[in-house]
Amino acid sequence: MSFLRTEYENLLGSRSTPLIRLIVVNIIVFLIANIWVNIPGGEASFYDYFALPSSPIKLLHRPWTLITSMFVHVSFGHIFSNMFWLYFIGRIFEDFVRGYRIFYTYLFGGLAGGLLFLLFSSFTRQPYPMIGASAGVMAVVVAIAVLVPNYSVYLFIIGEVKLKYVVLASFILSSIVDFSVNSGGKVAHIGGALYGIIYMVQYKQGTDFAMIANNFFKKFGSISKLFKPGPKIKKEGGSGFRPNTKPSDDKQKKIDAILDKISSSGYDALTKEEKDFLFKSSKPS
Repeated sequence: MSFLRTEYENLLGSRSTPLIRLIVVNIIVFLIANIWVNIPGGEASFYDYFALPSSPIKLLHRPWTLITSMFVHVSFGHIFSNMFWLYFIGRIFEDFVRGYRIFYTYLFGGLAGGLLFLLFSSFTRQPYPMIGASAGVMAVVVAIAVLVPNYSVYLFIIGEVKLKYVVLASFILSSIVDFSVNSGGKVAHIGGALYGIIYMVQYKQGTDFAMIANNFFKKFGSISKLFKPGPKIKKEGGSGFRPNTKPSDDKQKKIDAILDKISSSGYDALTKEEKDFLFKSSKPS
């Protein structure tokens, strides 16, 4: 594992963010998958080993597929749409919620989507297994929209649009419209979205599921080190806030007031003093 991590960091550079590392892992798995499925008999064995089966009974024999399935794509269009969306919104996520949190949001969102897919499949007898990062990506997208719903993003032709409207439209189009097509995958999207909402609501209240998970995995070393962010580069007016474990009451009240202001009016509405205070309140993970 240490050799794998060394080569991985050599490829990405020590200053790469967890978002970039997450995208690179997906791309590497995509390339491996496309080699595997083009070997005679490889397609069936690949899906058998790495896709999430629609049967809970089969899952008992391949429990690792709950994880592997969320990194697997076979078609270029599938991985491109997921990674483009992850990068576009993930940059905003990392601006406000720094460190390894994007990885755990993706991971737990993917798990929530997979479990909801299995529950749905138990009642509907879905014939196909599930692959793809969509549930994990949806968790990241929805989570940041819950934190900063009025953050403005620029869309080509349309212009500036509030993040909450972009995310809502995306969710409806990808997860609700024409539910009869790829219904299992759309149920997984819903699972990821639900996790994103729950995580960010708890995060704003001071409970950080990602921190809890990271502290747990530090005992094993592999996951926490693989997605540990590189050395922090100071940015003027940075906005990467994360709740401290034991902030003073006055400091926490001021942080909460600033986050409420971001939610209602956007980050640009903050004064220079508020931006500086928020930046100083954040800590490298």
